[in-house]
Amino acid sequence: MKPSLEKATIPRWVVKTAWSLAIGLPLYVLSMGPVAWAANDGGHPAYLPEQVMTIYQPLVPLMRIECVNDALYYYTAVIWHGFPYGYTTL
Repeated sequence: MKPSLEKATIPRWVVKTAWSLAIGLPLYVLSMGPVAWAANDGGHPAYLPEQVMTIYQPLVPLMRIECVNDALYYYTAVIWHGFPYGYTTL
């Protein structure tokens, strides 16, 4: 068969990686809500365990962006009635 007629395919590992990122990253960010709720101690913000702080550390620089900060605060504090990572430890 001529090379010009062969169908170009994307390697399987690229497709799996793309799907993992497309599903995993939103779940990672959305998991902040339940974690913030679980760390909330009767309406009083409790400090998150150190292992949890390490997991959510990459999201802290995003809180410097005003619209992202407002969205994360609304999602964790208003919807889940918890306190986001950046508000309980920084």
